[in-house]
Amino acid sequence: MKRIIITTLLSLLLSTTLLVAQTIKIAYIDTDRIMYESLDTQEAQSIFMAERESWERELTRIEDEIERLQSDYEARKLTLTESGKAQAEERIQEKIRERRQYIESIFGEGGLAMQRNAELLEPIMDKLRDSIEKFALEENYSIIFDAVGGGILYAKPNLDITDLIIQDLNRSAGTGN
Repeated sequence: MKRIIITTLLSLLLSTTLLVAQTIKIAYIDTDRIMYESLDTQEAQSIFMAERESWERELTRIEDEIERLQSDYEARKLTLTESGKAQAEERIQEKIRERRQYIESIFGEGGLAMQRNAELLEPIMDKLRDSIEKFALEENYSIIFDAVGGGILYAKPNLDITDLIIQDLNRSAGTGN
């Protein structure tokens, strides 16, 4: 009798496992390759590089001005009065500060370059998420992973057991276990 019950339970468990395994469809994508080969990304990269070149030209202009001021100062140093020297040195320091501020405002953390890059990529990322979700729903995928980042890009909501885990943790917290 025990054998029949155990065999029946194992058969039920095996058939349930096979049924579940057949209904879960998993895939992955390579987001780096998508971003590299996407025409939208290539266009955004082209726009960003043009803007970056403009920023770099401005930086070069500031650096050339610093170099010119330093060269003028060195050439006239012997003929300048102490106050003239101080003024020339202050102009040079002011330009150096301007260069530092410019670099920070454009290329520093949270600078214009970072903001502009994010601004250009945001619609592409939205489009990518929409495309992944559309494909997952049309092809009945349960989960789609990112091969690069290892994260889940799409998952059917019914696969999320977060609430059950929280309930279990809260239940055990209430009992002191």
